Amino acid sequence: MATYDAKNIQFVWRGMTLTGTGDDHAYNITQQNDSFTPYKGVQAEGLNIVNNQRQWQITRSFKVDSVSLPILIQDNLNNVEDTLVIRDLNTGVSDTFTDCVILNISGEQDSGTRTVTWNALFRNGK
Repeated sequence: MATYDAKNIQFVWRGMTLTGTGDDHAYNITQQNDSFTPYKGVQAEGLNIVNNQRQWQITRSFKVDSVSLPILIQDNLNNVEDTLVIRDLNTGVSDTFTDCVILNISGEQDSGTRTVTWNALFRNGK
C-alpha cells in the first residue's frame, strides 16, 4: 500500500504547471455560500432552491523565490480570468475550476511564502 504524498498535487493555471509551493504543500478548497437556499412558499411549504451565487475559493502557498509567483502577481494585477486545474497524482482525480480569478495574494513582507487565493464560479462545469 502506497503512502499518500501531499507533494503529488499539481496546480495548472492558464495551462502552466505552477512550481515552488510552500513547505507544507497544503492547499484548501472551500465553497463560499451554501449550495442551496431554503425557501418558504406561499402555502408555507418548504423547499430548497439551487443557489446560483455560490463560488469556490482555492488557496495555496508559494515560496517567494518561486518561478510561478511573479506570474501569479502579474495575473492578479491584470485581473486575468482563466481556468485552474488541480490534479491529485496520488489518486488520478482532477478538478477543473472555470471562470477563475486570483482574489488576492497575501503574506507578511518578511515571510518566506505568499498565499494565493483564487475565486471560481464553476467546479467541473457545475
